[in-house]
Amino acid sequence: MAKKKKASRAEAVREAVDQAFKTQVQRERISGVLDEIGNTAGRLRGAVDELRPASEAEIKELRAEIETLRSDVAALRARVEPLEAKPKPKPRPKPAAAKGTAAKRAGAAKSSAAKPAAAKRARKSPPANN
Repeated sequence: MAKKKKASRAEAVREAVDQAFKTQVQRERISGVLDEIGNTAGRLRGAVDELRPASEAEIKELRAEIETLRSDVAALRARVEPLEAKPKPKPRPKPAAAKGTAAKRAGAAKSSAAKPAAAKRARKSPPANN
């Protein structure tokens, strides 16, 4: 008979452990399901917020912001229009380019003047014996 009591105690402990594990598994499942429900509710709330029309206060804020932007654009236009209306000055020739052209002309005059002189020298000098 003593064995029956021990067996019943051991059996009672096993049943208690099984029941605790079953309860724990159910709690984990319930917790997971509740988390999913909470996440879904958050996404649904966000979707509904995007779909709802703007409130009167939001529309007033948007109108005030548009008026501010209009005045900023008008101020910028007032600054830019005078700059665009001024005629652009004609580009001046570069001084270095003008000097280079004059130097080329002077060099050409010198070389043409040097040619007759060189020809005269060549006539006067006797031929070299090689």
